[in-house]
Parts: sequence; C-alpha cells; structure tokens
Amino acid sequence: MRFKPLDNLKENEVLAENLVNLNNQILLKKNATLNDKTTQRIKNMGFKSLYIKNAEEEAYLEEEVKDIINPELRKRTISDVKDCMDTFYQEINKQKQQLVYGDSGRELISSIDRVSESLIDEILNSTDLTISIMDIKTDSHYQYEHAINTAVLSIMLSVKMGLSMMDMKNVAIASLLSNIGYKDLPKEIFESDDPLTIEHWKLLKEHPKIGYDILTNNTSLNAHIKTIVMQHHERIDGSGYPNGLKENEIHPLAKIIMLTDVYDAMTSDRPYRNAYPHNEALEYIMGNAGRLFDFNLANAFSRCIVPYPAGTHVLLSNNQRAVVLKNNRSYPLRPVIRLFKNGKLDTSDAGYINMFEKQNLTITKIIFE
Repeated sequence: MRFKPLDNLKENEVLAENLVNLNNQILLKKNATLNDKTTQRIKNMGFKSLYIKNAEEEAYLEEEVKDIINPELRKRTISDVKDCMDTFYQEINKQKQQLVYGDSGRELISSIDRVSESLIDEILNSTDLTISIMDIKTDSHYQYEHAINTAVLSIMLSVKMGLSMMDMKNVAIASLLSNIGYKDLPKEIFESDDPLTIEHWKLLKEHPKIGYDILTNNTSLNAHIKTIVMQHHERIDGSGYPNGLKENEIHPLAKIIMLTDVYDAMTSDRPYRNAYPHNEALEYIMGNAGRLFDFNLANAFSRCIVPYPAGTHVLLSNNQRAVVLKNNRSYPLRPVIRLFKNGKLDTSDAGYINMFEKQNLTITKIIFE
C-alpha cells in the first residue's frame, strides 16, 4: 500500500485500509473506490492523507508495510489517554488550580501507567524494531495521537540503546504526559490553518513549564518523569525552551523525547501543512545530530526508521520513476526497486534493481502524484 496526501489522490484510486475513528468505528471500508465527493467527505472528517492500494504493483512487492504495534492497541491507547486526560482537565477546571489532585489525578497516572506497560510489552515482543508506516491522524485528536506515537518511538529508541526497564518506563510515561501543559493554551494554536503567530509561539513555549507545575505535587510520579516533561523541548546547543539548557544540563532521557517528538510532529499532518515523508524528517534529524540532538541517539534512531517503505514511488537521479519493493535494512537509503517504463511497471528483469549494487544511482525524492 502507498501513503498519499488527499490533495494528490486521483479519481478511482482504491482505499487500502479501513478508515476508522478514535472509537475504532469504520468511517470508510477498505477497497472503497475514491472520487472527488468521497475525498471531500474524508477531508471534512479531519483527515489529510491515507493509504491507497494498487493490485498490479503490490503483486511485486517483497515486504509488507505494517505498524510496530497492533492497530487496535494503538486506537485503544489513544482513546484511553484522551478519556482520562479529558476527565482530569474537567476536574482541574472545577478546582481552579494546576495540581494533580483528587481521584481524577490518581486515575490519570494509573491509566497512563497501564498504557505505558501495554506499549512496552507490545514493542518488546516485536520481531522488527523499525517504523515503515505513517500513522493517519486527525486534527481533532492530534494531541493524543502524537502522545502515543512519541511514546512508541521513544520506547523503540530506548530498546535500541539498551536502556533498563525502569528507564524505558520513565521515558514512556513522560512521553504520554509531555504535553499535559497544553491545558490552558488557546485552541486556535492547534486548529488554525495558518502557521503560529509570534504571540502564539510565545504561549506554546510555556507548556513544558505548565506541565511540570501540574505534575510537581503528584507523589506517584518520580522526579525523573517530571524533569523530562519540563525538558523535552530543550536542545543540546542551548536553543531550546523553556530554559535554554545545554547538553550536560539536560536529563539523558529528555534527549530521547526531544528527538522523537520532533520526528512525529514532522511526519504528522497539521492544519497548515501536509506531513513530511519519512526520509525528509529523518534527514532533518540526522542533519542536526550533534547540534540540536544527541549524536548517538540520532544515529540509533536512524536504524528505527524505514525511509522508503515498500510501495513508495520515488524519482531516481537518472530521472526515472520507480516503486520500492523492499528495503535493505543495513543500507536503508538503497532499497530494491522496480522501474516504470512508459507509465507502466517494467516487469522485465531489466526493471528490477537492487540499488546497493548500483552505487551511481540515488533517490532524489518521493513522488505522491
């Protein structure tokens, strides 16, 4: 299956997977034929991209694009986090104070703890610690979907780095709570079709401190988690926020979330832009390794990401178009591909290329048209 922004859909393309909402209700069944009317309806639901299928191409693919965690578990954990956060926010608003307080606070932490354990168990039982699928998010639930995705990526990176189970759990819980400070921010910050204004950007930079203040009096959370929440937007060169901390001043586990948070944000559709593809987001991370992000973490993270998932259409340095059949895990920038010829898939032996064996050939970009 192939990831496509809705704006790049063509008439009569076929939906690859069920389109579902947060409650796992099917909004549009897989194999549905898409047209302008259907596409507009999908946009009105808050989606900006989806996966389409092409039976001819998929017959030649040599690996499956799949999520590292069960899709039902993903939806359930997003729903659980949303429900307990909503209840918690309502209680906080009633009490007019920014404290994790009373039954709602205890239930929030208990629910977050359960979610973190289920995600860790799922990932530790996975045989393939790589991400090749882009999660299809909606604008209305972005905060919760982003929290789950950041937690998944952070757990994966923790496993790659050989961290202890305690550190892994601290990272997971901190990821899920990292944006709890969004509570008092104006809704237009997250829903506007335009990039942030200077004033909104100033307000957004306060959310790590607000989150820390909300969590600071909770005795069921250890000090590491609270510190990570405070520092997850710092950068090792001191250019981050809220305190402009530098490399050795930043908690080691916060350095994990500062990286995974950026990656998921870049690969997410936002009201004012489409998602960046895997390869471009990874290029940003690696291009800033040692400056914004810890070099060793960035290098390990690059081994978690499949930049060109099977089914992706790419443009080559010789101006030919190709579809990715499978990835070379040791050399992810040089996958196995099949060329197009005269607008159709070249099924001859000449159309099959292992790019590891063609060092003079490179991928210049992903094609969505």
